[in-house]
Amino acid sequence: MPSYADLSEEVRRMLGEFGVEEIPGRLVFRHEAFWLTTAPEIPEKVRVHAVGVRLARVQPHGLKPTSFGLMVLGELVRKRRVEVSREELKELLLGRALRKSGLPEGYVALCLDGEVLGCGEVRGEFLRCQIPLGRRQELLIALAHEDKLVL
Repeated sequence: MPSYADLSEEVRRMLGEFGVEEIPGRLVFRHEAFWLTTAPEIPEKVRVHAVGVRLARVQPHGLKPTSFGLMVLGELVRKRRVEVSREELKELLLGRALRKSGLPEGYVALCLDGEVLGCGEVRGEFLRCQIPLGRRQELLIALAHEDKLVL
């Protein structure tokens, strides 16, 4: 297992690939993940479930940005953004891969109308959704209600 310093630098490098120039807080490593927090310190001997926003999970093949982390960073994410249409978003949320050429390989920020909705992954010419299932369902419901409001 790499050291905290090595992993911390890897998180900063990963965020740099997304165009995030300055991290708005400090990084804390807990529970095999890096969290973004603005808390000056974390109290000892106090059970704390979450210390901020989980930015990245440590996985066997490397770091994976979280959907919520990308959403919170929002406008700071200037690179690796993939704009999708509402129809494409529905397909992704339903678990279907989209064939899209010319995208950067690896993790990307899925965007709709310029807003970051979460994490996607590009392998070859295929774009897949990495948004957690519960959040996917929420987004599908929101899109369905939006469709009903459009006359």
